[in-house]
Amino acid sequence: MQQNAVAWPKEVEISTFRPVAYYDKHMDCIYVMTHDRSVTEHRINEFFTVHECNHRGPLDPEYVGFTIKGVRKLFKELELPLEGVYTLASLIDQIVRSRPGSIVSETLKLIYREYTVAGDLEIDLKNAA
Repeated sequence: MQQNAVAWPKEVEISTFRPVAYYDKHMDCIYVMTHDRSVTEHRINEFFTVHECNHRGPLDPEYVGFTIKGVRKLFKELELPLEGVYTLASLIDQIVRSRPGSIVSETLKLIYREYTVAGDLEIDLKNAA
């Protein structure tokens, strides 16, 4: 082994990045990451933060993820159970339908336009409660 080489533990597996959406119950947020990039976060409103790509290459999108905050409150307002598995597309659709014309729904429509490739990502809320 080289003197400055990094030795990963046996259980660590490094693979190609794939878009991901997940719920963090401690932060009460849904994180969506479509590209593995460093980001600057821009808070849009009480529920949404977009992740702007830093050091953007010619083929990189301007935004490479977003965060939905206050999930418990949002699900309560939408009368959705905070359990099970939701696709990102169905969750965004339910939010937009519940608040047509609101800043939340218009923001989500604009954000989602960038992330249609991630629409089938699943968000597992089985450990949310």
